[in-house]
Amino acid sequence: MAAFFQQIISFILALVYTLVPYVNCAPKNDDILLNVSLISDTHLDARFPGGKLNLKEGLQDMNRMKAPNDAIIVAGDLTNYGDEASVKYFYDVMQEYCDVAPESWIVATGNHEIGHPEEFTNEEARQNFVKYHNQYTGQNIENAYYSVDVDGYTFIVLCDQSEDNWDSCDIYDDQLAFLDAELARGTAEGKPVFVVCHVPVEGANGQDIIYEDGGLDEYSDAVKSTLEKYENVFFISGHVHTGINGYISEELFGFSCVESENGVTYVNLPTYGIVNRYGIPWNGMGFQMEVYEDEVIFRARKFNTSRWYGFYEFEIDLV
Repeated sequence: MAAFFQQIISFILALVYTLVPYVNCAPKNDDILLNVSLISDTHLDARFPGGKLNLKEGLQDMNRMKAPNDAIIVAGDLTNYGDEASVKYFYDVMQEYCDVAPESWIVATGNHEIGHPEEFTNEEARQNFVKYHNQYTGQNIENAYYSVDVDGYTFIVLCDQSEDNWDSCDIYDDQLAFLDAELARGTAEGKPVFVVCHVPVEGANGQDIIYEDGGLDEYSDAVKSTLEKYENVFFISGHVHTGINGYISEELFGFSCVESENGVTYVNLPTYGIVNRYGIPWNGMGFQMEVYEDEVIFRARKFNTSRWYGFYEFEIDLV
């Protein structure tokens, strides 16, 4: 019953905040160093055009940013069923409507890509993703976990390594070692590093309340301890289908979609393609991430209708 009333309160707040968004494509400040659009869970299906139209509207909004986007992040669950036609379809839509240079597409696999398609083993699904990712981006990744540098900033993408699970994200020792090495390299000059993993760490951003089994489970502590070794690390996830939450939601429910713990900032993205739970529930939502010399700002935006949500801006100081 308590959860039901929480949902009602969230919905009322969402209606209120929807009355006061404002249109603007300019960055918060003029001295921006890096501009990145962040979305997750697009859930495209090659058999149905609705998802394409929704994503098209959002990508065209991103193209209108007055400080052009340097990169775009899609944090997993690109498709509904992970079938080969839909994975290709996702990249077709990106190629047609996204103005960001393909070598700066930061795309992660989700549980709907790895383990979901019946015609693939998990490893075949990972290699299927690698094939299309390289074909469309011109990148040359060998695994579904990889890193990309954009304008001197490092983006690290993690993936599920399980062999027979579909709703999980197993991070084995080789991937942990890769994460550690890339964090060391990326933070060596004091710049922030951005880690993208479809599944959040345990307990972050309300994961344990919203989706009890939706975290990294037994791998969470190892990932967190690796992240915490370095300064200015940001962990970006999706998966739990929660809406945009801020300071009011933190007071009411005890969590926010942007949280910092032990020096690491955890950012959980709403699902772009499906209605969310808690917070602002609409689809088409995400964050615009603006990197400055001494801070990183996350600004909630409904990309498919070109609206900022000014109540949901998070400023994270760099050290």
